[in-house]
Amino acid sequence: MVPPDPASRARGVLLGLAAGNALGVPVEFLATAERIASEYPGGLSEVVRKDRPESPYDDDLALALILGEWLADGGLDLEQLAIRWVDWMRRDGRGIGGWTAKALGHIAAHGSPPASTGGQAGNGAVSRCLPVALATRGSPRNLVSGTYHTAALTHPDERCTWSAVAVNVAAACFLEGRRDFIPDVLEALRNNEAPAEVIAAVRRVPLEKRTDLKVAGPEAGYTVHCMEIALWCAYHEPNLERGLIWLVNAGGDTDTNAAVAGGLMGARDGAPAVPARWVASIPGAERISRLADRLVGLGG
Repeated sequence: MVPPDPASRARGVLLGLAAGNALGVPVEFLATAERIASEYPGGLSEVVRKDRPESPYDDDLALALILGEWLADGGLDLEQLAIRWVDWMRRDGRGIGGWTAKALGHIAAHGSPPASTGGQAGNGAVSRCLPVALATRGSPRNLVSGTYHTAALTHPDERCTWSAVAVNVAAACFLEGRRDFIPDVLEALRNNEAPAEVIAAVRRVPLEKRTDLKVAGPEAGYTVHCMEIALWCAYHEPNLERGLIWLVNAGGDTDTNAAVAGGLMGARDGAPAVPARWVASIPGAERISRLADRLVGLGG
């Protein structure tokens, strides 16, 4: 079997992100596997659209695509990126997390990001960070810096920013055709004195069982857990479709967990790994693929 080329892997990133997000949206607020099973006997395995023509994407995908388009347009000014996010929030804002909305509101009111999250460490930055990996895959320094600073716009907490960096370093390894991403991720985190909790989570991944992951429960939506779940799927789960179906039926923050894991497994396996029936359900899937092509061209 011929390995996927960088362009196919790049499309896999954005289509995997989009498909995972869409698959998980209908069960996002059901919280537990038991409630999901009662709502979807036999399990949820198909995309059930919950959008409208004027609001085609949930926040995870919408903010990621805005980031990708800003990068493809030559984005250097973080203020302009923030303005684009604020504009989307005002026009649509579907599914936006409470802290992300508060942070963007602060930017709109004061012209600058919040200084801290007040101790919150949600997964909003992890869910949208993957376009940076596409655009900077050939430059580790730019990847780390770009990921960190775009994450910090709304999530200025070290757990959030370095979780996003960990995901993007793994994605960059896959984009370059390297599957053993753990050493690269650990090196990037250690060299930049990332929080010990983030490093410990990455180190656990190779030895963990699926039942060890904190998918549901009171810490659902925590950035470190979201990162760990995505890395675990990319490391242990050989089949993207099977992995995402398991995630969206497991409870917790289903749409974001599946989005990030789908993006990483898509980077590993290429666009053909994302089921065609799921891709067909994504509004603007061809446009998303073209954006992936533009971004990976920058990264090369």
